[in-house]
Amino acid sequence: MQFTRTLQIEQRAARTDGLLEIAISSEAPYERWFGIEILRHDAESIDMSRLGDGRHPLLLDHDPKQQIGVIKSARLDDDKVLRGLVKFSRGELGKEIKQDVEDEIRSQVSVGYFVEKIEEVKRSDDGSEIVVRAMSGNEFEREMRDLHGDSWCRSGLAASRAKGDEPPVFVVTRFQPFEASIVSIAADPSVGVGRSAGVEPEPAPQQAAPQPQIIILEQRKMEPVIKTPAELEIERRDGIQALATQYQKYLGVNDGPDAVRMGRSVEAFKDFIIEKIQTKHTDTSALNLGLTPKEVKRYSLGRALAASILGDWREAGFERECSEGMAKMMGRSPEGFYLPPEAFSRDFNVGTATEAGNLVATDLRGDLFVDVLRNNLVMGQLGARILTGLTGNVDLPRKSTASTIGSVTEIGSASETAPATAKVTLSPKRTSAYVEVSKQAILQSAIALEQMIRDDLIMSSAVNLEHQTINGTGTAPQMTGIRYTANIGTVVGGTAGAAPTWAHVVDLESACANANAEPDRLAGYLLNTKTRGKLKQTQLGTNLPFIWQNGGQPLNGYRAAISNNMPSNLT
Repeated sequence: MQFTRTLQIEQRAARTDGLLEIAISSEAPYERWFGIEILRHDAESIDMSRLGDGRHPLLLDHDPKQQIGVIKSARLDDDKVLRGLVKFSRGELGKEIKQDVEDEIRSQVSVGYFVEKIEEVKRSDDGSEIVVRAMSGNEFEREMRDLHGDSWCRSGLAASRAKGDEPPVFVVTRFQPFEASIVSIAADPSVGVGRSAGVEPEPAPQQAAPQPQIIILEQRKMEPVIKTPAELEIERRDGIQALATQYQKYLGVNDGPDAVRMGRSVEAFKDFIIEKIQTKHTDTSALNLGLTPKEVKRYSLGRALAASILGDWREAGFERECSEGMAKMMGRSPEGFYLPPEAFSRDFNVGTATEAGNLVATDLRGDLFVDVLRNNLVMGQLGARILTGLTGNVDLPRKSTASTIGSVTEIGSASETAPATAKVTLSPKRTSAYVEVSKQAILQSAIALEQMIRDDLIMSSAVNLEHQTINGTGTAPQMTGIRYTANIGTVVGGTAGAAPTWAHVVDLESACANANAEPDRLAGYLLNTKTRGKLKQTQLGTNLPFIWQNGGQPLNGYRAAISNNMPSNLT
């Protein structure tokens, strides 16, 4: 995601080499819709590869079509302020803006940057900073867009303030600035044109010649994170796809997929996007020759095609005139001829039946039939035993109480004891439904109608059976499910539910073990999708991993099955 933030120009910086010093960014907190944003300013956090190359632009109001200069160099000072030397263009616009800056009329600087890594932090009671979680820039954008919509990164009061809550704080731990702009409105008053590190130097005597200044940037290297080739490829693909979605209005439909297929890096794709943004006439939506409705009807694509093939435009003078007008607007000559946008606005629409609508056929693709999404069936994989071929009632004998054994003296007598037995009775339960199908539907259906209905009834019965296995109340005609079976150990989070924690997960394991049903390799947890999502976002403890782990045994070292047959109706 591309961000910008604006900075206050404090004073004018006079130099004799024609360059102007500006403060580009600082660690001042900046409030956005999603919360408080802080840019960390140290050698590990700022990627200087763009601003430090001497070629990236100084813009007016972040408009790539209005480049007014270039950033010749950039440096990070000890006061944690990113500064740069800029050179203004000799064009009319560059001269005008430079004069306004020198006259202290324009006094704001804004920086554009990509967020690569970000952390959500909180303050402890002793004032120290606690990292709640760390995310990549793409992960952060997806989450914030889901929470706050397309305006998630806009400046202004955070959305949480409307509820009376303090906004969350996010620290950007890795970002890449790629342009600076002279703008009208400031947000960060801590930096701007003319700021320098520490105390301002004494002015040099007028007769003294200016001394050249050499700036050596210290670049510290972060410890490398070893990733597998597969992980690197997934990271590259996801980064390119996210950028292609974000800047789709500047790109062609195939630019993103082509970059993935050709093995282009994320950094190279960013450069490609910036070139697209800076290219004149990237957006052709505003191109319009201004043809009248009569002229639009007069225009003939057939005459233009025939003239282009034969090389004789005597019968297509109006069409040639339109092509030449488009060439002047776009600043380039066509290989064949240009078709004016107005020629596509003929009133012959598919949406109107009496126009083109009656000419469009509908193709029913029965081979692409899409079934309904159902709750997942998981009881079998969790070890539920299924008895087949039953017709009558079934009794399952069991021992309910073991014999009582006690210690006696050398000459003491043994006490009589006996184990207690019981039985569990299984009786039939019925589930039924029917679908009434007409003879004409059977004859004319483009898909295997009988098989589709049969599969639907079978799958619906299976889902209903498993739902009752979990939630059946035991009141006729329902079976008795796990939730309503007596004498099963429970762990209650709250009267109406509670946010799951690591303690709840361990307590469920202990409830089984305390009843001598020590969990083994076949044991597992049964959850719904909402609980799984919460556990993936809940840490074991401060600065510890999340409760839900990857792998075949993701929860407390046991299997976990997910089905929305498990209810989520507590508050």
